[in-house]
Amino acid sequence: MLPRSDNRRLYALLGILFLLAMAYQVGVSAGMVTLKAAGPGQLPVVNWIFILSTTILTPAFCLLLGFFVAAMRPRDPLAWLLLAVMLSFAQLSVRTSGSLTDVLSRWPDILSPAALFYNVLFASTWSIWMRLFGIYFPERLGLDRRWPWLKWLVIAPIAIDAIGTALPVIGPSLRTALGPLDSAVLLLQMAAVSGFFFSVGTKIGEASSADARRRLTLLINGTGIALAPLFFLAIYGLFRGFENLPQVFWILCIPPLALFPITLAYVIVVHRALDVRVVIRQGLRYALAKRGVRVLQILVIAAVIWGAAMLATDSSRNRPAKIEAIALGVTAVILISRGSEKLRGWVDRRFFREAYNAEQILRELSDQVRTMVETGPLLETVARQISGSMHVPLVAMLVKDNGLYAPAYALGFPELPSAGFASSAGIIEQLKRDRQPLRVYFDDPDSWVYRAPSVSDSERELLHKLESQLLLPLAFKDKLIGFMSLGAKKSEEPYSASDVHLLQSVATQTGLALESSHLTEAIAVEVAQRERLNRELEIAREVQERLFPQNHPAVQGLDYAGRCRPAQGVGGDYYDFLELTDGRFGIAVGDVSGKGVPAALLMASLQASLRGQTISGSPDLAKLMTNVNRLIFETSPSNRYATFFYGEYQPATRQFAYVNGGHNPPLVFRNGDVLRLEDGGPVVGLFKPARYSQANVDLARGDVLLFYTDGISEAMNSADEEWGEERMMEAARACQSRPALEMIDQLMRAADAFVAGAPQHDDMTVMVVKVL
Repeated sequence: MLPRSDNRRLYALLGILFLLAMAYQVGVSAGMVTLKAAGPGQLPVVNWIFILSTTILTPAFCLLLGFFVAAMRPRDPLAWLLLAVMLSFAQLSVRTSGSLTDVLSRWPDILSPAALFYNVLFASTWSIWMRLFGIYFPERLGLDRRWPWLKWLVIAPIAIDAIGTALPVIGPSLRTALGPLDSAVLLLQMAAVSGFFFSVGTKIGEASSADARRRLTLLINGTGIALAPLFFLAIYGLFRGFENLPQVFWILCIPPLALFPITLAYVIVVHRALDVRVVIRQGLRYALAKRGVRVLQILVIAAVIWGAAMLATDSSRNRPAKIEAIALGVTAVILISRGSEKLRGWVDRRFFREAYNAEQILRELSDQVRTMVETGPLLETVARQISGSMHVPLVAMLVKDNGLYAPAYALGFPELPSAGFASSAGIIEQLKRDRQPLRVYFDDPDSWVYRAPSVSDSERELLHKLESQLLLPLAFKDKLIGFMSLGAKKSEEPYSASDVHLLQSVATQTGLALESSHLTEAIAVEVAQRERLNRELEIAREVQERLFPQNHPAVQGLDYAGRCRPAQGVGGDYYDFLELTDGRFGIAVGDVSGKGVPAALLMASLQASLRGQTISGSPDLAKLMTNVNRLIFETSPSNRYATFFYGEYQPATRQFAYVNGGHNPPLVFRNGDVLRLEDGGPVVGLFKPARYSQANVDLARGDVLLFYTDGISEAMNSADEEWGEERMMEAARACQSRPALEMIDQLMRAADAFVAGAPQHDDMTVMVVKVL
């Protein structure tokens, strides 16, 4: 294995080889076409098909695929061996078209010998590269480990013959000496290719892993189908003479050959190989079944039209009978068309989508878990939906309990597995650090399961007990609540990138729901242990404080701060700062109707809904607000709603996009003027169908944004006189040169000074964002 520092040299070598090979191939292809076109008489179409396929299409495809695989895995010796197979197969294809010597004779004297040497050498050694590929892929043949000299009994004579044919200096004399052995060399070449299939077939039974076995099975099936026609033609030509073979037979061998380079490239590049049955079921079988229905429909309709036409033109039938025949034909065509649509739908479900759309089910599940607050039903619902939609028989949901991550629900096991992971376990630390799904490959010695120094043997045994293939973290903010363990699919198909993306979305929403569930359960336990009012206020206050921003990530060009002071220990005011993808910065403020614990619970639901929607990273804030409105409407009583404002700031452009859902318009102080951010729509949670519009404002240096709830602008003194928006704006102007946190302190003090000790009737929230 080469060090990574040599990758640049490998890529440079690949680039030079690619340019040389493609320049040679373009020159040969153009010369061959020109030579054939300038010959006497007009070539038949079948000859042109053969020439274009052997000199242009097949070589170009092999070269591109071979260099692509080598570029993808430059440090893998098998990728370079595949490149040699592709180069030799391309030149073997060129030689079958004939007239190569005539083409190269027109090249400059300095290039013609080198080009001929390249072609003859690689075309004559294809069987050697195939033999070596069979021995070393994906792991060395056991027979070759015991007797490594055995392969040279076949390879050495072929190599000597190839060198003798390719070298112009010693070639003629060596060819004269080896001339009587041409048939023997051809038999050795066929033996070498047969040895490839023998090696692959032998290693299928000796494979050290299921993935290696699947790769070898795909390799022997794909290459066997591709090369079988050529093999039979070679046998025939060996005994009856190649000159007696009609050219159409060679042309019929060309389409299956496309499977040869594709199969070799697939088994090397793909991370986890599919079972050959899965490949057939999802590829050939589905394609034939789906298109076969349409072909059958066309044939039946054609037969019906032909029959109706024959009856309509029958001179022995009267006019009413002819009209009846035409009407029956039209009716039959309509019925056949409708029936074929249903048949195609059945074929689609039976052979490909298994009667439902897994993506749709998982997306619906992602929305459904937000509304579930009981841990048991939540875990069972998620496990059953994932198992049913993706055909995963073994699913385990592990949740943290007393410092131990243990199965809380499992599906497909005889009993709940006794597999507990300590909070300090290496696997738990890996999930906390990466916050991404982890694939578990026990048959891959390079997998993180073996290479991570923190993962112990006992942890690997626990994963073996769960039969894990994919681990999905269930997290909330920086807290790992638990994780899901998914076993292998019934089809043995590895989890695709789209599978993992969907499952990660479900896991994210499940983590949010679990946190809400834990908070709800914690409140219920505490309420049962203390006097109801004091317990409720204290626990809810702690919960709500955790829901407000605990830290303030640095945002380029901004100074910002926020504060909420509930009227009754807990309240319905909500504010948040969100660090989003692409450097965007989210700002949210809301005011839930009512006060106390009910308002605080709805506020928690509002926060979970917003954070769940921002995960997708969509820039469409109107759509985001519409989804939040729908979620709040479905999860809250009819008399509950919230005013809500959400905006996203782009530091690179200083553009601020926002949607105002019936909230007090935030104020932008700019050079003595005040802008109000009013555009948006109605409050959230009151109307199920609601429309929102997004607005944008370009902020400038020195702008100060003030976000607030009506608890501060409508603060009242003992005479029931409101502080009012004008007094609040004056207080803001008076301190707008100070840092954001000091501005909030000054505004709170100004409001308190006005009310002069009068009771606080509503939650008070203030946020200040300054553009530096």
